[in-house]
Amino acid sequence: MSIHTCRVTLVKQPSGRAGSSIASSEPRTIADEQYSSSRHSLGLYQNVITVCRYTLPQDADKLPSGEAQVKASIRKALTTVVLEKLPALRVAIEGEETKQPVYVSLPNLDLREHLEWISRAPAQTPDQQDAQLMQDLERENARSWLDVTTHSPWRIIVYLNTADGWADVAFAAHHALADGKSGHVFHSHLVETLNSQATPIQVDDENDPIIVFTEQPTILPSQEELINFTLSWSFFIGTIWRQLGPAWLQIVPTAEAYVGHRVTLEPKLKGNLRAFHLAPRHAAALLASCHAKCVSLTALMHGLMLVLFARRFPADVATSFEASTPISMRFCVPKSVDLDVFRSLGNLVSAYSYVYGKDAVADGRDVAATEIADDEKVWRAAAKMGASLKARLANITEDNVLGLMGWIRDWHGWWREREGKIRDSTWNVSNTGPISAMGELPANSAVHPRWKLTRNFYTQSSIGKDALININIGGVRDGEMSFVVAWHHGVVQDEFADTFAKDLQACLERYSISGHFAVPDRLSERETTLR
Repeated sequence: MSIHTCRVTLVKQPSGRAGSSIASSEPRTIADEQYSSSRHSLGLYQNVITVCRYTLPQDADKLPSGEAQVKASIRKALTTVVLEKLPALRVAIEGEETKQPVYVSLPNLDLREHLEWISRAPAQTPDQQDAQLMQDLERENARSWLDVTTHSPWRIIVYLNTADGWADVAFAAHHALADGKSGHVFHSHLVETLNSQATPIQVDDENDPIIVFTEQPTILPSQEELINFTLSWSFFIGTIWRQLGPAWLQIVPTAEAYVGHRVTLEPKLKGNLRAFHLAPRHAAALLASCHAKCVSLTALMHGLMLVLFARRFPADVATSFEASTPISMRFCVPKSVDLDVFRSLGNLVSAYSYVYGKDAVADGRDVAATEIADDEKVWRAAAKMGASLKARLANITEDNVLGLMGWIRDWHGWWREREGKIRDSTWNVSNTGPISAMGELPANSAVHPRWKLTRNFYTQSSIGKDALININIGGVRDGEMSFVVAWHHGVVQDEFADTFAKDLQACLERYSISGHFAVPDRLSERETTLR
């Protein structure tokens, strides 16, 4: 069972702290509430981090207070977002180690525990900057939280380069508070607030960094409360049997997709990240080709991954591959629900898996005689996955494993039992889509934007049960597109992953410039060895 959701109930105030309750009801069990909290409490997962690059106001370096002025502006805007925009930033989580964790409201928040500053050297090249940031994010993805019972588990790290006029702002959050789309929500609110507040901001000395809350926070209900999932008896019985039935009675498929070695949860949180970016004109060219082929960017990435993998593993090693992709469920929330799920933090995520069979893999593995014919292999594989994904989206609330979350009573035990199991998929492609450079400010707004977003991507804690290679895609609307290649330590060799990332980048850059992917054939090289 592949689960991609997490939610905790809102019920009460933290033990031993003064503060108003979030809801008047007694604690109640929500089917999927234990998933995220259990893996956090076991040390298997810490956070999801969305990074946006902000261009600083053009006169920032000319202001008398310089860097202090920039920090004051961000600090003031963040305070406004916490107080007025995103109430989910005002809750903690009690009982993570139990079967019934709950959200608790906080009476106040010390901004010094949630906002950090790191200076960036202006002399670094863009590649050096990327490499440094990926190293930092690898550590951040493994970094533990303060006591989540008494502290809201989120933080902002601002990598500040005033000399070059930008700041990489990383929003890290416990996955029970926020999913990948929530990162867009946060940054949209922050850049809008930065542009709407009076300038210049008075520089303060942070003598009073405590934010006091006088009202109860209202956050999104759980996913299964917002969305009506329906289950057929055949799906219900089949899924429960596969999870709970004796192994000796399970039907084993004659040919399983190649997913590498079985799951190893150790070492915990040891992940590796590589990033690259397509310039706006190259990103636009790639998207235009997708539009012309009636294929989504996500589907294209799956098609390209199929050919890249097929040309690394011979037929006697891999005859089929399994591709997975997360799906935001926000579009499934009925319009009758009086909540703006697209402007709120929450966790509304499902997933879809697609198996590329023997014929598709063989087609991708064979190098065509011409570049045009070889490119068609990528687009053909993309179209197949895309059509299947589109069909699933049309009935995503039917026979969805999310409707069975309540049948797993012990999520801590479920995670421990992953050790030695078959991996979920060969690769995973997650596309959070583009973010607007100025948030959701209307085009005719009287606000003059002094802050803009020019880059957007996200990373997350590495789990040993994940796919061999994970690709995260983000971007800025009509701007740059970013790709993060991630893998867990030991799941594949670092040399394999590094070369894979370089090949992926080269294929996308070549196509955006010349119209040809030119996927390399790696079958003759000794880089297919896994751990």
